[in-house]
Amino acid sequence: MANAKESLSVRVYEDYNTTALEDDLSESWLSMVFSTGLHGGFKEARLSVPMALDAAWQYLNRPGAAGRHFHHLEISDGIDVVWEGRIMDIELLVQSGFVGLNLTSFGYWSSMRDQYYDAADAGNTDWTAGGPHTVDDIIKEMITKECPDINGTADIEANTRDVVGIDLTDRGYPMDIIVDKIAPLSDSDNSVWYFGVWESRKPYWTKRNTDDINWYLSVEDTERLSLNQQGKHLRNVVLPVVGTAEKTSSVDTDSTALYPRREVMLSLPSGIADAVANDAGKTALEERKDPRQDQGFTVKGHVYNTTPGRLSQAAGAGVEEKPKWWVRAGDVARIRDLVSEAAASGTLDDLRTFYLVETRYDAGRDVLEVQPDRPNNRLSVLLSRMSQLEKDK
Repeated sequence: MANAKESLSVRVYEDYNTTALEDDLSESWLSMVFSTGLHGGFKEARLSVPMALDAAWQYLNRPGAAGRHFHHLEISDGIDVVWEGRIMDIELLVQSGFVGLNLTSFGYWSSMRDQYYDAADAGNTDWTAGGPHTVDDIIKEMITKECPDINGTADIEANTRDVVGIDLTDRGYPMDIIVDKIAPLSDSDNSVWYFGVWESRKPYWTKRNTDDINWYLSVEDTERLSLNQQGKHLRNVVLPVVGTAEKTSSVDTDSTALYPRREVMLSLPSGIADAVANDAGKTALEERKDPRQDQGFTVKGHVYNTTPGRLSQAAGAGVEEKPKWWVRAGDVARIRDLVSEAAASGTLDDLRTFYLVETRYDAGRDVLEVQPDRPNNRLSVLLSRMSQLEKDK
């Protein structure tokens, strides 16, 4: 299988137009780790690069030169982008015989915390009136008005839920508005939606798709595999709270018959209709009513791609082994021999078939860490006292 050092190109450009190449780090990086996640898309990349002092100096902000903060870093396999983002942190190291840089870059999702959005600003839409207004309309306006580094809105999928009445006049970053206020609203079919910024800085707002399995692997390909179903996250009664107004609780009677009654409040933006709030509660309940697998695992062996349409060099049908750096958040992976067919009959069962919400690839070690989908405890969706009770590890 392909070697990361031989296959991956790492280049720095003055900006995301990729016409002004400033540096090619493909042959020189010492260590490289990059990650993906949902919400987000491309999340973080960390590189350690030995470099002559005069070359390293070009990266630093200094009198008369701005350095290379916010310049475009791109990791690619042939013509296909594996990861891209903006250089954020630059550390010059001169110690123990090592001279070089530690570079930390964030994907363009991070640019959605550059500028604020407020629906009350001149020229913006009053979402509390008129309508119908859908979530995708709001996302498109925020990107158009306040996210100049994000490349268009063509891949923002349409929602059907009318959220007219929603109050977005508290000034906030588009990233936070999506995560805290918009994503929890679900849609008219009670589906789960995620936002990500992927290749060419294109944003995607899409429903969680678990119909297709993207990757196959075996138990022998994993390391430190553990199925950890955590009861502490189980909540079988969800009370939507809109502003300070409590709406109708959703109760899963099957869950309350098996487990203690465990309640949680779901904080939602002011102004939304009761039907929207109550359906958001039902969606949260579906995600939390059972003990869920909450343990990530490491892949050190082979991964086999079943849907090669995303990879230009792998056009065609069939299952084919691919480098681990292609696995990303939003994919579905199945460990084929983990448990019997009888024990895991569903497409997404948290036993052998997982929707991935985070990946972290270590190019130096050729090791992939993945985090399966899990109940949302860390994205400020729950009220503060609940998030204090259920802190992430």
